Amino acid sequence: MRPRLTRSRLPTKDKLDYFCMYILGISAFYHDSAAAIIVAGVVRAAAAEERFSRKKHDNSFPAQAIAFCLKEAGISIADVHTIAYYERPLRKFERILDTSTRTYPRSLRMFVNAMPEWLSTKIRVEKIIRDTTGYTGDVLFVPHHLSHAAMAFFPSPYTEAAILTVDGVGEYQTTALWYGTGNEIRPIASLDFPHSLGLLYSTITAFLGFRVNDEEYKVMGLAGYGNPTLLKSLSQTIEVKADGSFKLNLAYFAFRESSHMWSRALERILGTPRTSGSEITQHHKDIAASVQSLTEDVYFKMLNHLHSKTRSTNICIGGGVALNARANGKIFEATAFSDAYIVGAAGDDGAAIGAALYVHHKKAPQRTPLLTLSLGTSYDSDAIETQLKKSGLHYTRCDSKNELAQRTARLISEGKIVGWYQGNMEFGPRALGNRSILADPRSARTKDVMNRVKGREGFHPFACSILEERADEYFDLPSRRTNYSFMTFCVRVKEGAKNLIPAVLHIDDTCRIQTVSSMHDPYYSLIKAFEELTQIPCILNTSFNRRGEPIVETPEQAIVDFASMEIDALAIGTFIVVK
Repeated sequence: MRPRLTRSRLPTKDKLDYFCMYILGISAFYHDSAAAIIVAGVVRAAAAEERFSRKKHDNSFPAQAIAFCLKEAGISIADVHTIAYYERPLRKFERILDTSTRTYPRSLRMFVNAMPEWLSTKIRVEKIIRDTTGYTGDVLFVPHHLSHAAMAFFPSPYTEAAILTVDGVGEYQTTALWYGTGNEIRPIASLDFPHSLGLLYSTITAFLGFRVNDEEYKVMGLAGYGNPTLLKSLSQTIEVKADGSFKLNLAYFAFRESSHMWSRALERILGTPRTSGSEITQHHKDIAASVQSLTEDVYFKMLNHLHSKTRSTNICIGGGVALNARANGKIFEATAFSDAYIVGAAGDDGAAIGAALYVHHKKAPQRTPLLTLSLGTSYDSDAIETQLKKSGLHYTRCDSKNELAQRTARLISEGKIVGWYQGNMEFGPRALGNRSILADPRSARTKDVMNRVKGREGFHPFACSILEERADEYFDLPSRRTNYSFMTFCVRVKEGAKNLIPAVLHIDDTCRIQTVSSMHDPYYSLIKAFEELTQIPCILNTSFNRRGEPIVETPEQAIVDFASMEIDALAIGTFIVVK
């Protein structure tokens, strides 16, 4: 396996000019389409198309996200030197044809249904880019897993690191091991479709009645309530070697030839599949616990093998499976790695940044760590107040950041649920304190209230945002250098803290945490103010959106959601609204 670009050519301008060049990264046509703009290796803006279209996991061409990125960078499409696309469409189409041929005639219906979209859009990516944007420069196609690897490593603080990318499937690859040093990423080994850890987890997600590529997190949360009693049965579906390489037993799966992802053989070992909306039984919880346990076993074997190959103490992980925070929290006890970097936008949306960074680093050695995902849209006070006036809601203005923090902290300490809309929208699936719904973590009842507010099942755990300097007082942080600010790790809550923050304590005594530093204001100031009132340096944090919708983007959407949800107050820009 050799990383390479396809189509067009690499930039040929001299090195000095190259450091000033704008590179536009794009991901599209599978799920979570997104765009990002970088200059001199610095990410200037990034956004997913779903935030503008309001279609969750929108896979359409990210025209609105591109327009935002160009506007934020203060340029036009004519100023872009190179467009980097996050995969190689013709190679992916080759895999579709190959798979359909191998599984014919069972795959005929799925093949026929898929062809119109492939022929109209998915293999015409370059033409769509040029026709939609008017762009006339170079379009480079970066392999899918290489885009994930670039997003995992180049924004990290490490000069060298082992890299693991794991997802459903790219072109052919489903898993890849790499070694990164400086501005280079070297391949070590890979696994190809149909043998996929991501598709195994997604199959069980569908089996449990949840939506694929959307609700895998529900399986992860449900796993804490179960016991892996079906692990032996589920292990029949996969052959795993000591180095973490594996093969799926395809007799149990149908995702190659049908949208129905499993075969009757899987039902024989796991029982009747759950239908969406039906009761969740202990059996379903045990299935979730079993697939989580199996996933972790393969995950850690791969990581240990990667460590033996690289001898690096640093690990960077990308791809959709990298969002499995339960597994990530056990990396340091289950492997020899001592530090990890797992960015919050580890999926296909983040691959837009990865593709652009890979193109940049083909020429430029200097790297810039990515310290924040606050890369999206923002609105000034005038725009926010215009929408508040239109809404007819009564609001008050805060004269300072300090007043905003103190008044909001007071509301939360009094048990109020608060919508929090501040600064630049986050990039990726996690709300990191810019587009969040916040609550007091001190009461166990808060968890039930918040699940009702979000319209979710009662088993869902909630994340905790905690002052970075106080995190190790409440949580067992196994690595001091690891960045916990992206909400990608579940860690154990210390014994003495369990009764202090029960609303964010999961049933297995873990919590998905987000450390918040002083660079992340006004969120930091809010938590600091809450600490002064309560002596608790953390707040319950969940995304600001209604069920089935993307996180809010505009002030208008925030106001509409606030009005329609069981939220008591809204802190939006410098304004506070209380019901």
